[in-house]
Amino acid sequence: MSVGKSKADLWRSVRRAPWAGFTLIELLVVIAIIAILAGLLLPALARAKTQTQSTLCKSNLKQMGVATHLYADDNTDKLPYAWATGNDPNRNNFETLLVKYIKPTAFNSSTNTATSDFAVSVFRCPIRLLENHWQNYKNYAGIGNPWKISYGMNQYTSADFPASLATGQPPNGTTAKMSSVRQPTDTLLIADLSFLLNHPAIIYLAKTDVGYKHGGRLHQADGQANIVFMDAHVEGRSLRQTNGIVMEFKK
Repeated sequence: MSVGKSKADLWRSVRRAPWAGFTLIELLVVIAIIAILAGLLLPALARAKTQTQSTLCKSNLKQMGVATHLYADDNTDKLPYAWATGNDPNRNNFETLLVKYIKPTAFNSSTNTATSDFAVSVFRCPIRLLENHWQNYKNYAGIGNPWKISYGMNQYTSADFPASLATGQPPNGTTAKMSSVRQPTDTLLIADLSFLLNHPAIIYLAKTDVGYKHGGRLHQADGQANIVFMDAHVEGRSLRQTNGIVMEFKK
């Protein structure tokens, strides 16, 4: 027994010890450490999420690239068209031609994004679904297409494009042959679509047509566009990295 302390004094000191807890400074230090760790972790989680979304998008494009080759094999080497004559969205876009190589049911455009095949399966880019519906319209405002369209095909697959531009009419549906593509590793087939266009046909590599969205800020064209080329390989390219990409391959 300690000198100068009674048994009762010792018992009271033992009873008090567990209730001593942290001091205010210790609590503040712990909170500061947690805040620092959270600050380090959250950006890493955001980057991981962005990378996952980009990987999913690339997988979608890869499947569409393979489906295009299967389509050409079944159609005397003819490429699908991006968009052709007619106002029926279940017939006049490339998704309707490729869908049988991707899922067992026919393409269903429906009347809105939530129930449309434009926004499911390989036709859905997760970043596109976060963007404005079209241009400055966050939601469908009764003008333009009633769906958010994620991907666009090279309009030059159509045999009569760009000649059809002079008539102001959509291409007639005839298409070039896969074997006519002289630089398949450099020729754009399908790419992320810009919400500024929201149309299944891409004519220009500018941000008005192509969506440079992966790894960038939402609603901005400061990221990369995922692109599947005619040989079915997929790359992410920024707007500054498009000089070597071929659009008009029929020259």
